[in-house]
Amino acid sequence: MPKPAPRTIEAVYEDGVFKPVRRVALPDRSRVRLTLAPLSPSATEKALVERQRKALLAVVGIGASNRTDISERHDEYLYGKKS
Repeated sequence: MPKPAPRTIEAVYEDGVFKPVRRVALPDRSRVRLTLAPLSPSATEKALVERQRKALLAVVGIGASNRTDISERHDEYLYGKKS
């Protein structure tokens, strides 16, 4: 039986396991050799990271602000939204 031709697939590494982004036509428990080539983050991922960074920076030092209603007004302080 001839060997299938090598191909490149994209996968996400999560919880110690490589998870293909798309379905792979291989029988379960097939052994393969992986060559890792990290992909650069997409514009969407970069935008998400930037929003998260800004949200975290907004709460840095909030414990030193003498505010006592953080749990009640959490969204307002983080996002400027009144509940």
